Amino acid sequence: MQFDLNQFLTKSTVPAEREFVLECNEQDFSGYRIEPPCNVQFSAKHEGSRAMLEISFSVKVQTECARCLEPVVQEFELKQQYVVSLDELQEDMCELPISGRGMLDLDELARSEIDLQIPQVILCDEQCKGLCPVCGKPRKLGCSCETQQADERLSVFEQLLS
Repeated sequence: MQFDLNQFLTKSTVPAEREFVLECNEQDFSGYRIEPPCNVQFSAKHEGSRAMLEISFSVKVQTECARCLEPVVQEFELKQQYVVSLDELQEDMCELPISGRGMLDLDELARSEIDLQIPQVILCDEQCKGLCPVCGKPRKLGCSCETQQADERLSVFEQLLS
């Protein structure tokens, strides 16, 4: 979805609001998948000669726990505000995904907020103990593996740390 930011800053005086569904496929994000639907709310208001932009939405992320590799679904509330002036548009100084004609790509803006705000490491539980280094089973299921003894050649380092 496109929003004409140039026209909004130069000709419009009333606030603008847009709602749309962000289409996400598995190639859009590395390491996780976004469950549809992803309903996005966008608003633009005048603040003097500048525009106050706000984008907000909630996303359900499907991924694997970074420690035990169990499936995880977590929901995140994302909200970001931007302030843009006409000078920034004319000088191409704006960090937003804007074309040369002043068109703001709302889909790309929402995707970049997902990339920036979703943590790279998602856990099933903060107390997750991960996988057993011996048998590879999740530790929360329990295993009877003996912990490995430290290599005797590394005992010198243990003495240094004591």
